[in-house]
Amino acid sequence: MNFLNKLPFLRILFPFTIGIAVWLIGRNDTPQLVYGLVAYMLCMLLYFLLVKQSKTITKVLFGIGIQVFLCLSGWLLCAYNNDKQNTDNYGNYNISDIENYSGYVSEIPVEKTKSVKAEITLQQIKYKGNWQAASGKMIVYFEKADKAKNLETGNTIVFIGKPQEIQAPLNPHEFDYKAYLSFRNIYHSVYLKDESWDVVDKVQTTTLFSFTQKIRKHLLNTYRQSGLETTEFAMVAALVLGYDDEIDRPLLNAYSHTGTLHVLSVSGLHVGIIYMLLGYMLSFLDRTKKTTWIKVFLILGFLWFFVLLSGFSAAAVRAAFMFSLIMLGKTLFQQVETANIVLVSAFFSLCINPFWLADIGFQLSYTAVLGIIYLYPYFNNMFAFSWGFANKVWALCSVSIAAQLATLPVTLYYFHQFPALFLITNLVLIPISTLVMYGSILVLLFSKITVVAKVLVYITAFLIKTMNACAVFFDSLPFCTIDNIHLSMINLILLYVVIFLVFISIEERSYKILMSSLALAVVTLIISIFFDLQTKKNNELVIYQSDKTNVLAVFSGNRYTQFSDTIPDDRLQSSLRENKIYHDVVFEKSEQLTNTSLLVVNNKRILFAKDVTLLNQQFVNAIKPDYIWITGNSLKRVKLPKFLCEQENITVSGKFYNKKAIACLNNAYSTAKQGAFILSLR
Repeated sequence: MNFLNKLPFLRILFPFTIGIAVWLIGRNDTPQLVYGLVAYMLCMLLYFLLVKQSKTITKVLFGIGIQVFLCLSGWLLCAYNNDKQNTDNYGNYNISDIENYSGYVSEIPVEKTKSVKAEITLQQIKYKGNWQAASGKMIVYFEKADKAKNLETGNTIVFIGKPQEIQAPLNPHEFDYKAYLSFRNIYHSVYLKDESWDVVDKVQTTTLFSFTQKIRKHLLNTYRQSGLETTEFAMVAALVLGYDDEIDRPLLNAYSHTGTLHVLSVSGLHVGIIYMLLGYMLSFLDRTKKTTWIKVFLILGFLWFFVLLSGFSAAAVRAAFMFSLIMLGKTLFQQVETANIVLVSAFFSLCINPFWLADIGFQLSYTAVLGIIYLYPYFNNMFAFSWGFANKVWALCSVSIAAQLATLPVTLYYFHQFPALFLITNLVLIPISTLVMYGSILVLLFSKITVVAKVLVYITAFLIKTMNACAVFFDSLPFCTIDNIHLSMINLILLYVVIFLVFISIEERSYKILMSSLALAVVTLIISIFFDLQTKKNNELVIYQSDKTNVLAVFSGNRYTQFSDTIPDDRLQSSLRENKIYHDVVFEKSEQLTNTSLLVVNNKRILFAKDVTLLNQQFVNAIKPDYIWITGNSLKRVKLPKFLCEQENITVSGKFYNKKAIACLNNAYSTAKQGAFILSLR
């Protein structure tokens, strides 16, 4: 195929990413590697025999050998980057024998409602009376006091504590925070009271990362003191510095529903805008080879300065690296395939950190760029207008359509929604966000000139308010978002294969490939229907884990009934939503739980008691429940009735620390330890 011949680096990147994916799925599981390699070898054998039609066995074996080597390299790179493999990692010691920890603050501390959160990179531990070198990272929650609020990036601290392993998700389809942190080599967290830690060195030996973090904090303080209000500050900090910890959740949801969430983070969009603007402004330097190189160095210097401002965030580094390679490639070579350079940048990005492959931002960034490279020309050439401004508007629409189509499977898989108004919202919000970004940078540059700074702050704040108002307005429109779409991993892969084959059939003008892609689309639809039917057969009852709200849900086909005593918090709401999407819920209703409730589901009798003292043996014997559901909050300071200790059908939701209750209910099912109680209903 002529198209694939233009992308020689795809033959390197594809098996390399397969090896990384096998490790990410199997988590260092050797049998998983063997199965993955065997499956990949069989696929490659079919490719060389049927597609490439290789005549000699030598070429076939050589080709398969190279592919397997690259696949294994990706797997081994993940194993090497897994910090647990280091012999001096603190996790390899018996944590109960570690007396003290010493490390430095490696990211800007974030002030939470009841604590100050910081990431600590360990350097030493005191183990059995001796200080020794150690490695590893840890999330630390400091008691909210003045000492914690004054903590800065680069400070070295010594602390005493008992780190707890990051907990795996306890509810079905809950966000896996443990896996998310493991890709950053973080496996433990600890809460420290004010007296259990202290700063021992305020001037940490400066590394490039700590240096950029200090600059980032200084710039954040400049914005705080500029006169921007809370919401405007949060938006500017996210746009320019990649600091999005203070944006309100409802506002984030509005941008998410309108398909413009990418404007709130330092990403390929912002780096691309700067790249194109500088290229246009410095186009007068294209006259000679020497001046062209001056232009290249100026653009690259400003791009990486912008990355430095963002605190070297992963998304900004990847974008700047990609655009740097594109610029150098186009300058060094007269004819260069842009997509091939993008693949090269993806390969080297994964060499730096293979765990980026699991990052949603990484996936969206590269699929969007490749979509724009290949799909944008087709859409842009559909219409030509005599009015120049109309052509520019259509060009922006074409970019938005190409990027949205390329990222569609990923957004459906992760976010379960499709922004129906993405074309209009991007057309309105991207230009405004671009002006906001330029205005925000000017605020920094002229922060010392009071009069100019005040004017710039006023203009920037007005643009931000306009942008937020537009996002909220579009979000309020009916059918702004098509929600609750369930897409499995198999469907995700098959959908991308279909999109790829359709593009190839158009590019190669091949009727056979087009028919093959349509056949695969039909197969994808059949598989989707099959899995949906299988899911709907799995009728089940779920008692969720929560320390604040008691929730029992019943899934019966596409019907859903929820029993709860209070409104669930945001985290539990997210898990409930994900589980409903997984079960393809169409009809739902809610019921209120009282202090004692008897629920009858498919002939199963569940007795709920919010207050355990309301239960007595005669009452329970009269009802004869199949399951007794009690809450952890009711076990704090009460003496349990003896008959409960003899029951074997008790489920406790929520944490409880009453030692006598723990000893009494040692046979009970605890959602705080074992996860949500799930009962299959036949």
